[in-house]
Amino acid sequence: MLRRILRAGSAGLESGARLLKLQLDVRSIVDSLAPRGIEHFDFGSEKTLRASIPAANGLFTAHSLARMYAALAGWGEIDGVRLLSQRTLQRAIHRQRGPGPLAVIPFDMRWRLGYHGVFTPIGSPRHAFGHFGFGGSGAWADPSRNLAVGLIVNAGLGTPFGDSRIARLSAAVLRAADARAGRRHAASRSRPSWWPGRAAQAPPAPRAS
Repeated sequence: MLRRILRAGSAGLESGARLLKLQLDVRSIVDSLAPRGIEHFDFGSEKTLRASIPAANGLFTAHSLARMYAALAGWGEIDGVRLLSQRTLQRAIHRQRGPGPLAVIPFDMRWRLGYHGVFTPIGSPRHAFGHFGFGGSGAWADPSRNLAVGLIVNAGLGTPFGDSRIARLSAAVLRAADARAGRRHAASRSRPSWWPGRAAQAPPAPRAS
């Protein structure tokens, strides 16, 4: 069904792209968001849930998802246990810039290696990174705020870029975190003293929301 909807709207998408002078590969957009045969695939079946399908069938609670991102917010460490080296995490969250035009998603997602930027109604925190899933669930971390956020939904499709609830929740969490910190990290305009590349100083323990 989703593929039919996207294919039906492809002509309008191409017309709009030409009007805005955007270079879009509409076929690639349709194929990436709704691959051929996807309408016959049951994401809720036992076989699917038991399989490991990258970027397609993550299973977690909101708390466990936020806790995983809390480790990322702590530069790979949580509760005194290091899961990733700082060097590995720095490579994973280094922003990637392609050489050509944005053909599939026609705006800058601020991609890292698997992570993208965090977008909220009050802006995009400079140092935050995460991933919002097509099904509506999502999570992100912001090491400059020692903050991790996770949201899961029971069912639904959301949008190709995540569920709008994660964006609204993220804005509320950012306001609360900055208010609690006395806006010390407001807008994340500068790197804190413990940021890699500056004088070595242990970061505060991350918190999950």
